[in-house]
Amino acid sequence: MFAFMSHNHRDKPHVTPFAAKMKLAGAQIWLDEWEIFPGDTIVGKVNQALDAVDTLLLFWSSGAAASNWVNTEMEAALTRKLSEGDLCIIPIKLDDTPLPPLLRPLMYVSLEDGADIDAAVRRILRIGSQAELLMAMQQTIAEAGIEYRYFGAMGVMVGCPECGAPSSELKGHQEIDDRRDDVYQIVTCPHCRWSDGSEI
Repeated sequence: MFAFMSHNHRDKPHVTPFAAKMKLAGAQIWLDEWEIFPGDTIVGKVNQALDAVDTLLLFWSSGAAASNWVNTEMEAALTRKLSEGDLCIIPIKLDDTPLPPLLRPLMYVSLEDGADIDAAVRRILRIGSQAELLMAMQQTIAEAGIEYRYFGAMGVMVGCPECGAPSSELKGHQEIDDRRDDVYQIVTCPHCRWSDGSEI
């Protein structure tokens, strides 16, 4: 699947994690913030993408319904679907805003009211179980050859978020706050002195 993520900028907090999970599960994703760079012609890049993808994921919300960009992308996708028949359009509802009349016959995915993103990703990619989704994500990580380390409460890190030093050079340790009787996992970068921690 090569999917274009059509959405309103206010919906980014829903769209970006969804796109990342789709990508980790093996889908090729076109997301504006990953594909458009300073100096690019926005209309040109979007036009190229809409011509190349095989799926349009339309994140529908009150913001999307009021967005000229989203409506233009939707109209271009519908035109291609009707004239060429080679584009799959999947509406993803973020709130209770009714779908446009031409999209109502299509089966949609609901992300309303805090719905499970993993379940929606599995449904779109036709992955049967959560275990299969995790195996697909693990395969992507293995194929990419990503070096990572697990730092307890700080989670998995591939590198320093400040300077990009590899995870193999990051230092982890625990500190105890005797006054509060709390234990913290601390990760430090020896290169830029970045440091962060999380309670265990």
